[in-house]
Amino acid sequence: MKFIGKITSLLLILLVGFPLILQGQKARIDHVITVVSNLEKKVGDYTANGFTIRKGKLHANGLINAHIKFDNSSSFELMSIEGKATDPMALEYESLLNEGEGGVYLVMTGFKTESVISLLDKFTIEYEVIKGKLWSYVTFPSDSDLAHLFFIEYHFDQKDPQDILTHQNGIERISSVVIEGNKSVIDFLKNIGLKHSGQISDPGFGIGTEFETQTGNIIIVPQKNPNARPRVRSIILKNITGTKSIRLPLE
Repeated sequence: MKFIGKITSLLLILLVGFPLILQGQKARIDHVITVVSNLEKKVGDYTANGFTIRKGKLHANGLINAHIKFDNSSSFELMSIEGKATDPMALEYESLLNEGEGGVYLVMTGFKTESVISLLDKFTIEYEVIKGKLWSYVTFPSDSDLAHLFFIEYHFDQKDPQDILTHQNGIERISSVVIEGNKSVIDFLKNIGLKHSGQISDPGFGIGTEFETQTGNIIIVPQKNPNARPRVRSIILKNITGTKSIRLPLE
């Protein structure tokens, strides 16, 4: 079911209700999604670099995926198309892949779906809600400043076996995710209650704005192409102590 309000600048968002701020303090990076043209090759590359891969199945809509999962319930998802895309979700991923391989979504959890909806309704921001038995999504249109973000609320606890979560290269968690965004995105993350850490100098992208979550930080950097849909630029993975780090460019 799609809920459409008048599209208003996100700069109008100046405050949120106390309950959503409290949820923001519990916010987590759930997963990062990148689109790839050759899933088998990418799986081979990541396996060769010491990652354990949980392979997905070919879905009826033409989507096929694979996951790199971590013990804190965060993950990195590789998404591809095999055969013909047959529904709106698969067609959206196909369109993103046609624009180029790379990071397309940062997915956050820790928020109640109804609280997110209330905020978006208050500021007449266009969004879509997809409700299922296992989880609910809140997503944004492709022309939105928030197009590369979505929220997921799980209705049941899900835990993977430890052998899937253990990687030969010692990597154990997402440390940071670098995403494109303007002041509207920065204001939105502030207003959903994420802790704002201030400015940070990113070695790959220059000055960025950093936010903290329980499962890694989010760094906002200027868009490479302001006329294109914003994307996820990079993901930084580390071991628990932070002594080992791997940076994965997603472009």
